[in-house]
Amino acid sequence: VIVMVILNTFALTFADALPKIASRQIHLDFHTSEYIPEVGKNFSKAQFQEALKAGHVNSINVFGKGHHGWSYYPTKIGKQHPNLSFDLLGAEIDACHEIGVLAPIYFTVGWSVNDARNHPEWCARNKDGSYVTSAPWDFNAADNTPKPPFHWINMCVGTDYHLLIMKQVEEICQKYAVDGFWFDIYQVDRLCYCASCMKAMLKEGVDTNDVGAVAQFNAQTMKKHQKELSELIRRYHPAATIFFNGTTAIQSYNNFWHKMYEYNTMQDLEDLPTTWGGYDKLPIQSKFFLQAGYIITAMSGKFHTSWGEFGGFKHPNAIKYEAASMISWGANCNFGDQLHPSGLMDMATYKNIGAGYSYVEKIEEYGIGGKPIANIALWRSFDQVHDEGLAKMLLEGHVNFDIANGADDLSQFDVILIPGIACLSQADADKINDFARQGGGLVVLGEGALDRNKEKVILDIGASYLGKGRFDIDYLVVGKELNFGLVDSPFLNYESAIRVKPEGNTKTLAAIREPYFSRTYLKYSSHQNTPYQLQDAEHPGILQKGNVIFFAHDLDKLYYVHGARLHRDLFLNAVRLLDKNPMVQVELPSAGRVSLLHQPDQKRYVLHLLYGPPIQRGRCEVIEDLPFLYNVKVSVELPKKITKVYLVPDLTKLQVTKQEKRLVVTIPQFQCHCGIVYEYLD
Repeated sequence: VIVMVILNTFALTFADALPKIASRQIHLDFHTSEYIPEVGKNFSKAQFQEALKAGHVNSINVFGKGHHGWSYYPTKIGKQHPNLSFDLLGAEIDACHEIGVLAPIYFTVGWSVNDARNHPEWCARNKDGSYVTSAPWDFNAADNTPKPPFHWINMCVGTDYHLLIMKQVEEICQKYAVDGFWFDIYQVDRLCYCASCMKAMLKEGVDTNDVGAVAQFNAQTMKKHQKELSELIRRYHPAATIFFNGTTAIQSYNNFWHKMYEYNTMQDLEDLPTTWGGYDKLPIQSKFFLQAGYIITAMSGKFHTSWGEFGGFKHPNAIKYEAASMISWGANCNFGDQLHPSGLMDMATYKNIGAGYSYVEKIEEYGIGGKPIANIALWRSFDQVHDEGLAKMLLEGHVNFDIANGADDLSQFDVILIPGIACLSQADADKINDFARQGGGLVVLGEGALDRNKEKVILDIGASYLGKGRFDIDYLVVGKELNFGLVDSPFLNYESAIRVKPEGNTKTLAAIREPYFSRTYLKYSSHQNTPYQLQDAEHPGILQKGNVIFFAHDLDKLYYVHGARLHRDLFLNAVRLLDKNPMVQVELPSAGRVSLLHQPDQKRYVLHLLYGPPIQRGRCEVIEDLPFLYNVKVSVELPKKITKVYLVPDLTKLQVTKQEKRLVVTIPQFQCHCGIVYEYLD
């Protein structure tokens, strides 16, 4: 009995120390100027709670300190907003906890106007001594000059500013029941050459003329700050979630190279698809972080454009699609909102969000906690253009894929795809070559076959490297093995291929036609590109050596920038040539999306199908219509023996037809989203 009591006590204590991460979150911005009067005057606990209930919300990030530098609670360390007369932060936390809603605390770090004004020595500096800013800054502008959005001076945590942050966070830890902290603006790519950093770099022998060395120093400085801040919070609130925003941004190579996200208890993947580059960032980000073993939250916004937009709304259909998409990719959900300075919650916003979150309540158990499973894997280069371009082609072709980088054993995959940028170390190349020698399929694009110095081929593609292309563009003539659905004529590549020399046992699948000359101001023909010559170039366009297919063009970059369907379909033809037995086959329009998750604790696979075609309107990508799809045929081959197949959210049993090892079902109809659940017994 004594032993059981001790074990139970330990179990309860351990459970209390586990971070609590909710499924339906809100990120509530409140960057409020000192020029706005009566801040928080209309805050009402009842109205705040009413909004959260209408939105089906179970967690909301509430404001401790914003970009203007003001605190929204009584503070002896920082500066309370001059037009706030009560503890708004405390009131919000109490309102949340009273109805069982988590309330992590937002705290800005990277931008803080008050701290920048009062302590210019704490500001991040460029090498010439000027301030590091989020946008070009006119310091001589008149007071009435219109100011652009997202316009802040960066702060440096390598200065005594770090000590201020530590004291402010400790004060919050002592005052409140803290569910978590959400720290903002950790932009490691914005290098700092302030006096403190220069002194430290000189002491450590860092070459300040070496951008890579400065980036390494910058990352180490930021991670030291994160470590000390995390340790401080743990002393007071062991179960608090901690997240440093900016450390997971897809466009930052340094985030991944230096693992800037290591001190996060979960990974929030911030994206505003309407204006931040579309809806195809989350799939590749979610797969990477789930593969690495993290809990993830996908972040979007209620806004038509982006953060800081008062009065902007997405259509409820867009909210529902995005929320369903987040669950489909295995993520918790978070939508950004912005509290009015009066403290009054906007009910229309929470009715909109509620349209999505009421649906999420029905499906969240079939997505959150699932892990991607696929027999095709993309090797991430951590270059946004190449990785996203490659992922877009796969997503539009409904090719179910995973990320290869973190896999312990590459043999779990049938085919691996290498993006068109020199990104492999020799050790990585050796591992991938061994995978191919053991029978694995390999599709390699352009410079992805080369060493990082772009001097030689390090993947066994059956060719040696001759050099870059000689012209600004070129053309492809594709042979019968890959020309399914393509034109027979030479078709344009908007950048020329690298030149390689095939080995004797290598097969050419496509030839290159070079233009008569590169287009210049002096030498040109017609409106755009120079036409092709009538004979093939000496260097080929596509090669095959056994189970390895090599494209001399960076098709991923070409597709990301130019979006030519010919390039996408050519690439997919090559993938299908090697992937003889795809795990998932589905008939959807190209705007449809497919995500297969494995939930081993529930002994099931869930195949999520999405359809919400985005439309470009002005500078925004908008989802408005959610058309029905009918009689969607789905075929899978899964590693386990399946005992039950049904549809969610309706729990409708599906009729299964077996075709050898494959299970085939037809979905009579769905709108926006559905999930096919495949249960199994061990």
